[in-house]
Amino acid sequence: MVSKSSDRSAAVDICLLAILAILINILIFGLAILNSRESHDSKSSVEDIKVFTTGYEIKSVDLQPTVDEWAASTGGTRSVLIYDLDAEQIAASYNPNQQYSTASLYKLFVVYEGYRRLENGSWNANDIVANGKTRLKCLDLAIRESNSPCAETLWYQIGRAELDEIIKKDFDIQNSDITHLSSNANDILKMLQIYYAHSEISAENWQLIADSMLNQPITTYNWRQGLPSGFSNAVDVYNKVGWEWNGRDWNIYHDAAILNFKNYNRHFIVVVLTNHVSHKKIAELGTKIEAAVNAALAE
Repeated sequence: MVSKSSDRSAAVDICLLAILAILINILIFGLAILNSRESHDSKSSVEDIKVFTTGYEIKSVDLQPTVDEWAASTGGTRSVLIYDLDAEQIAASYNPNQQYSTASLYKLFVVYEGYRRLENGSWNANDIVANGKTRLKCLDLAIRESNSPCAETLWYQIGRAELDEIIKKDFDIQNSDITHLSSNANDILKMLQIYYAHSEISAENWQLIADSMLNQPITTYNWRQGLPSGFSNAVDVYNKVGWEWNGRDWNIYHDAAILNFKNYNRHFIVVVLTNHVSHKKIAELGTKIEAAVNAALAE
């Protein structure tokens, strides 16, 4: 006869084996989930990383139809490049490698290098450099009012050949010859990307640069009659213009801008380089861009 104590012992053993089997299954299932997650993480795309780090997916905006339509309705020579700074991709491109005379867009290169020299201490902001103006004031006016005496003095102090070397080596901009005032939309875009990142510029100096690009009162000229005038107050337009008027039309009209769509917290760079295109047509492009961005992001 089997004793009751033996029965109890056998029953306990069976229960322990069952619990052990359940624990083993749980462990195997957990390891499978962990392996699956590690495999997914190793294959994460840029979009996945953005979702993990920002908590939401950046919606891309296709502005190519807008630019193509505008270009088809516009005479002269024209190049347009639009970069979505948040999605980190080209939103539209039209004739981006065409070389142009920079006109006053050369000042973007001079001014950024000037601020770098303030940061590293090789330049003193308070030195008088042109017509009684301090170096810092000249850096401001070269952008805000496209002041040529200031810009040319600063350019001379940097050294023309030296600036071209800096542009190639430090900025990795390869197809511009600022000594001979030659550049294209791709290179102007790269320069504005450097401005937007401003990794070598202090927050204080960046605020000065941003103000120079955003607040440009009418003086002898209306500096914002092109691209900025096409946008509503819902968009901040930080821009630099370059032009040449021959008495009848614009031999050159360039506009390079960083856009802040305040309602969506979205940011774009727009570069428009043209020969024989009116500022009104460039303003029209600004209006079309805003409408297209609103239509894409308001959904």
